[in-house]
Amino acid sequence: MIEVKLPKIREDVNESLVVIWFVSEGDAVKKGDPLLEIQTEKEVSEVEAEASGTIKEIIYKRGESAKVGEVLATINPAENTQETKPEEQKLVENIEPETKIPKDEQKPEEQKVTEKAEQEKEDSGQTEPAKTVRLAPGLRKLARELNVPLESVAGTGRNGRITEKDIRRVAGQPGALEPAGNEEVSKQEKTPEEPAQEVPTEKDAVAENASHEAEAEKVSEEEGGQEGTETEEEPSEEPSEKDLAPEERAALAEQAEAILETQEKSRETGAIPFSGIRGVIARRMTESLQNSAQLTETAWADVTKLDSKKDALGKGVGWTAVVAKAAAQALADHPLVNAYIKEGQILPQDAINLGFAVDTDRGLQVAVLQEANQASLGDLQKRLAELAEKARSGQLANEESSSSTFTITSLGAYRIQFFTPIINPPEAAILGIGTIETYLVLKDGKVQERKRLPLSLTIDHRAIDGAPAAKFLGDIIGLLEKPKQLFKDEEVMEKEKKAEKKKDKKKSKKKSKKKSS
Repeated sequence: MIEVKLPKIREDVNESLVVIWFVSEGDAVKKGDPLLEIQTEKEVSEVEAEASGTIKEIIYKRGESAKVGEVLATINPAENTQETKPEEQKLVENIEPETKIPKDEQKPEEQKVTEKAEQEKEDSGQTEPAKTVRLAPGLRKLARELNVPLESVAGTGRNGRITEKDIRRVAGQPGALEPAGNEEVSKQEKTPEEPAQEVPTEKDAVAENASHEAEAEKVSEEEGGQEGTETEEEPSEEPSEKDLAPEERAALAEQAEAILETQEKSRETGAIPFSGIRGVIARRMTESLQNSAQLTETAWADVTKLDSKKDALGKGVGWTAVVAKAAAQALADHPLVNAYIKEGQILPQDAINLGFAVDTDRGLQVAVLQEANQASLGDLQKRLAELAEKARSGQLANEESSSSTFTITSLGAYRIQFFTPIINPPEAAILGIGTIETYLVLKDGKVQERKRLPLSLTIDHRAIDGAPAAKFLGDIIGLLEKPKQLFKDEEVMEKEKKAEKKKDKKKSKKKSKKKSS
């Protein structure tokens, strides 16, 4: 018996959600065949068969979460198909072949049956067992409706899978459906620290469950549910459409039943299970609060000067990028804030890798900008936009979703001022950005209009005391209130570039003079 266990996809992920099974119990599989698709809080992966055989039992159904190392399914290994040994071959040769009754000795009705079977075999022209193309029920049904023989379709999908576009192309019909997951999503960032924003109403829960199941169905039929164009030999002729229809109907009925069951439970109780990304977020945030001593400090940053120069900083530069630049500079002078807490130790990190909380349709994602202290403001804004887009489309690479040393989260787009961000383990601190606001202040007997930005810093008191944390937050505020100091390094770089250009011009002039003389 072969056990299909949940693999460890990443070092920081110990649980995954079963998105969809590509096989059912009783299906024959080959080594390397995709068995199921799993989803962590950061990516989607496939689990392949490690050996050939037959699916005996599927333990974790679609929509259920499993931990690393748990058995997802079991496979009965395939029978030994190696060539017969010489001594075994002799025994086979000594066995008398099956005797065949001559036609003239058969009864009239037996003779008719024999002749009919021989005629059908000659007409079919099959000398070898037929090969069956393994495909999702929805795509097989589409092929039948369009009269497209699957054996003639060349798959262009991942690992050579047949897609809906491939079938429509062979049928001469354009306009295959776009894969699921490309719909427009919100581009604002939020954090899991506000439960009221994360828990929908009963009506929303029903709609969310229905949409998630519908998306899973669409993915299964268009992309993920395909079982590849690999073929396997069958002991008999290729199954007819009538033979396949009951299995397809049974599979679709099972999927529909799962959707209805989930929707019915939601209607009755409004409950949303802690599974998938939602379950991972719940577990990590609970562990963070239970296993650390968290303290939040808040303060305003007067960004009046910075706001007046913001347009000159670059097109589309946002406050998150500006605060990220200030935080990256301040972290260099506060190693205990840029640290991990592991196994009872404080481990300051040399690299300054900033994590950014991104709201996606699959839940909260943390995109990581490596070596953020070495990036200019323009680069920060550009790379942040790219990471956010990748996070929403589920295309973050491993280095873009791991190894963050300090996290920044913003609720400013939701008009939130101060809040209590929860630390992302094993980090020692997290910074929250609120919404910028206009206020009036009395200075030198005159009323002035100013701009201020609320900042919320949560620290792990095991590693950082209140006073050092306040100094770190004060350094960030100081940089935001003094734009020249914040962009001093960029001004130096700009001067160096100008100096280099002048040198190049002088060199080119000297060369031109020498040539002319």
